[in-house]
Amino acid sequence: MPKYLIKRLIEKERDDMKNETGKREKLIMSAIGLFAEYGYDKVSIRQIAADAGANSSMISYYFGSKQGLYEAILRELINNFDEFIGVLRDEKLDPREGLRIYTRSISDIFHKYPPAYVKLIYREVIKPSQVFQDVVLNKFKSNSAVLLKMIERGKEQGIFLKTLDEKTVLLMLISIINLYFLTKPLHSMVIEQDESFTESYLRQVLDILLRGIEVKGHDKT
Repeated sequence: MPKYLIKRLIEKERDDMKNETGKREKLIMSAIGLFAEYGYDKVSIRQIAADAGANSSMISYYFGSKQGLYEAILRELINNFDEFIGVLRDEKLDPREGLRIYTRSISDIFHKYPPAYVKLIYREVIKPSQVFQDVVLNKFKSNSAVLLKMIERGKEQGIFLKTLDEKTVLLMLISIINLYFLTKPLHSMVIEQDESFTESYLRQVLDILLRGIEVKGHDKT
């Protein structure tokens, strides 16, 4: 086969792949907006397809079903956790730095997606769907176990106070970070904010938390 024909075939294949990816992503983005606004149960395949300017059969083609589409959205979310959770498993990592990595990583995840994604997560926090429980809950439990072990390691190494309850510390950290992003549409109307404000806020609240749980002076054993 002539080289120019081979080149055309390769270019066509690349274009087809881009188009396929674009169609899939468009369906996902439309679904995120609709699920965030109305909830999983009240959104139909037909609505998602219409919003994305696609045929309903495309959802079956790419995802199998509405549930498959929603699962793809949720898996996209939890896949973001894998890399930094893997880092936190390292027993040589200073637990204080581990908490900083966790904070920065959660911030990066929230900044990665459009506001509708945050609204979708907020809806699931208030009233978890069965799909959310099936896909996300076990992953969150395993991630929490890694964080709890890291905090416990900090106690064993004399970095954190031995009197601490690691579950309480973890809940405080998760609440402080996630609540900021989940309620940002409201408090940003009261307090003007940009990305540097968010970075400063997270750094300060983590510093306050660390000052409260770190061993100091005569508390160290």
